[in-house]
Amino acid sequence: MESMLCPVLIGRSGELAELTGALERAAQGHGGAVCITGDGGIGKSRLARDVATRAVERGFQVLAGRGTQSAAPVPYRPVSEALLGAARAGLTPDSPGLSEYRAALGMLVPEWSRPGDAAGRVSPVVIGEALLRMLTSAGASGGLLILEDLHWADPETLAVIEYLVDNLAEANVLCLFTLREAGPSEAVSLLQSATARRVVIRIDLPRLTPADIRQMAAACLDVNDVREPVFGLLADCDGLPFAVEEILAAAVSAGKLARSESGWQVHDEVSTRVPDSIAGSVRSRLAALGAEVSTVVVSAAVLGKQFDWTLLPAVAGVPQSQALDALQRACDVQLIEPTSADAVTFRFRHSLTRDAILGDLLPPDLASRSAAAAEAIEQAHPGLPDAWCELAAELRAAAGQLPEAAELLLTAGRRAVLQGALSSAEATLRDAQELLSEPADEASSLRMEVDEALTEALSMAGDIKQLEPLTEDLIARLEAAGADPRRQALIRLRAASTRPEDDPRAATEHVTAAASIAEQLQDVELGSRTDAVAARAALTVGNLDRADELAHRSLAAAEAAGLSGWATEVALESLEVIGRRERMRDPAAARDAFERYSRVAATSGIGIWQLRAQHELATMDMMADGSTCGLSLVRQHAHQAGAICVAAVAELQLANLRSLGADLDDALALARQCEHSAAQIKAVRIRAMSVCLQANIAAIRAAGEQSKLLAQRADDMLPDDPEILVTTWGQARVLAALFEDDLPQALRRSTTAMSYSASALAMTRQSQGVYSALQAPLLAPRRALALNALLRAVTEGDAAAAIRLARDSGAGSSWNAGCLGYAEAVLAGRDGHPRRATSLAAEASAQLAPFAPWWDNLGRRLVAPSALEDGWGSPVAWLREAAGEFDLTGHDRLAAACRRLLRRAGERVPRAGRGTAHVPPQMRRLGITSREMDVFKLVARGDSNADIAAKLYISRKTVETHIASLVAKTGWSGRRELAANAAAANDCLYQLSPV
Repeated sequence: MESMLCPVLIGRSGELAELTGALERAAQGHGGAVCITGDGGIGKSRLARDVATRAVERGFQVLAGRGTQSAAPVPYRPVSEALLGAARAGLTPDSPGLSEYRAALGMLVPEWSRPGDAAGRVSPVVIGEALLRMLTSAGASGGLLILEDLHWADPETLAVIEYLVDNLAEANVLCLFTLREAGPSEAVSLLQSATARRVVIRIDLPRLTPADIRQMAAACLDVNDVREPVFGLLADCDGLPFAVEEILAAAVSAGKLARSESGWQVHDEVSTRVPDSIAGSVRSRLAALGAEVSTVVVSAAVLGKQFDWTLLPAVAGVPQSQALDALQRACDVQLIEPTSADAVTFRFRHSLTRDAILGDLLPPDLASRSAAAAEAIEQAHPGLPDAWCELAAELRAAAGQLPEAAELLLTAGRRAVLQGALSSAEATLRDAQELLSEPADEASSLRMEVDEALTEALSMAGDIKQLEPLTEDLIARLEAAGADPRRQALIRLRAASTRPEDDPRAATEHVTAAASIAEQLQDVELGSRTDAVAARAALTVGNLDRADELAHRSLAAAEAAGLSGWATEVALESLEVIGRRERMRDPAAARDAFERYSRVAATSGIGIWQLRAQHELATMDMMADGSTCGLSLVRQHAHQAGAICVAAVAELQLANLRSLGADLDDALALARQCEHSAAQIKAVRIRAMSVCLQANIAAIRAAGEQSKLLAQRADDMLPDDPEILVTTWGQARVLAALFEDDLPQALRRSTTAMSYSASALAMTRQSQGVYSALQAPLLAPRRALALNALLRAVTEGDAAAAIRLARDSGAGSSWNAGCLGYAEAVLAGRDGHPRRATSLAAEASAQLAPFAPWWDNLGRRLVAPSALEDGWGSPVAWLREAAGEFDLTGHDRLAAACRRLLRRAGERVPRAGRGTAHVPPQMRRLGITSREMDVFKLVARGDSNADIAAKLYISRKTVETHIASLVAKTGWSGRRELAANAAAANDCLYQLSPV
């Protein structure tokens, strides 16, 4: 049988040129991503193969994988295939910069795992970064990653792709995706978002023109041109290259199209039943193969688009030699083809081919073959590792064996939970629920097991909205079935530990019910677990003494049990609560608790607890001296381990702290990454807080409208949540008004925030019957309280009470202390104590010194009118310096306000400082300002930041701000590279002159 595969690419010259250009750019270190879209059979895979060939010729490392259609999503299926290809090519994650990813990658490529690797959950961020490093660390001139059929890709693979496309700009890697847009899907949404951000180029493949079809047919038949009768065979190919090849192959197979000495002839007397669809083409070739070959091919279709041929003898009931012969003949007529993956895997050349075969099977035949296929897989792969479990489940469902299929999906769902693939876990377990939707007695017990596994997935995801109704329904069914009450208790504890701050009353009810069951059963383990969860819930709502009591009690029980098995986990949970409780009153005791927590976790060898212990200690370091090194390391390790919740919280903490510094780009990047991480695990509160931070950053940049939209988006995520409302109104909206110098608006917004704070505290009183000022940090963010106190002081409101509330709520240190110090200075000056007011202002300025310069300048602008009126401090000097620095940071309205105050004081007003240096065109195109050029010149001379500050009459913090801006605009890595390039540019860009 002559091949009808087209040896050349037809009608795609423009697309191939565009892809070749992308390859060349990648080889030069300008990576990117391209997505080829189009209908099934349009030639996406063929174009991708041609690009792969060109990449190999250019010395690229090429990895490839594809999505597959299945009843249940297989986490990381295309990514796993690509990584397995890397392993077969001899690549290992041992090179510098990649070896630290081995443990996570070992979850997808077993041969890369090593004894002793801590079990972790796979993270899309980690896998994406590992792919990038693998493609660039093999000594190749570039890397090409091809992931096909994204319309069937699982959510985790799509998350990997989202990370990749956002991190390719400076890598010598090209990512190539193919996608069939058959309707709305997550993959289509991802493509639309990525193209809107201009990180993915989209290539839509059109159908072939009649001229293209004729040219393609000639190439397939190896002739210069085709005659009209031959061309007429392709009348119904609909411009699909796949259909051209399929119809020609079917015609040749049936003898309707035959080669003679005079060329290709069409024999009208031969009926091949060539249809106007691919199904007819496939049917004709199957018939030509004969019954013995056909039964093997049909069995292969039952196994999937891509299948392991060694299963066919058992499924089709034929000897191995007969199965191999059938595969050879099916390859000859272009129904299937071997893959390059290994020696046992074949695939149908197109999914339409397999669909056509299955479509012709009668339901009893399909059921019988599906059952045989499932049995063959279970015998060949004991335990059904990897994707075999999902495939066996799909086959059992097709065979009508619904409970068996659901049980396999339950296994697959539990595995996905362990991997941290929560989206796939939920989808898989939902599919199992569907299979068990009939209220048959024999399925009810299994359905409850499925639902119990689903509660675990939803709990880990933090999806309390779906978890709570499922918990109530499941508990009712367990009670009706007379099941072990311990199962009810564990489900209730799972619900209670899932973001108890979202619904404290429900969490308390669950804990109370679980405690009652533990008491009835006299179950020490269950009682200790209940105490640990109750302690966490009590801590969350601010019942600190109760949290402390319960945590110590559960810890004592765990110690009595020998700190092994269940007792280890209870001890760790208890120590975490104890440390957090002590953190509010005794930092030394808190550190002792967390250090013991870390030792127990290390002894137990439980990786996730070790990471949580590191996180707590890093948080202590941050609170003690503002150090973020530990948190950054925790964030990195959390992503590597797939502990997305820990990573998201660390990102939120880092973004919050850095939003007070000068590098707002870094803070914004962290906040956005936090939002992405929180979305992955459906942690709505963390996600909303990350959006609040983004709104704060926009406000600081005087982007009021953007800040408003972001604040509203955060409100919409949790519309009735007091903590979010206090944050958006008391921080984002207040800061937006302050940086626009609208004090009345800032005060109104702050007052609104405090009303939400009062509502939050009222909710606490209602739920617990007690109130302690120590609860305030949990329900009213401290920064909002500090800002409210300062605003009330400068507008002659009830500032003393606001200051007391802020301090009682824990807002008495660091940045907050600066705001409160300025507020107290205003009150002292107003009460006739100018020396004390001056001292308090100096202390406030010192508290704000470690942060971006605009914070101290903003504080001085706010208190200057009071200082001028009451005769304390140095308001004229403050306003002069603030005006100049607000000019430099682009806060024009605040700079203008400072000048107005100086005029009122009868002072000479300085002009707006914009710098004195000439900015060459090359630098101006980068957005570099004259004042930044002043700094750039002095950096080139080797001056220190202190020297530059003295020469330009600005603060060192402002110098740091300008240097950070120069680094960002030029793309250089830091001050050292900036200095080197500044010196090198000295001769060719400008002449240095005294400043």
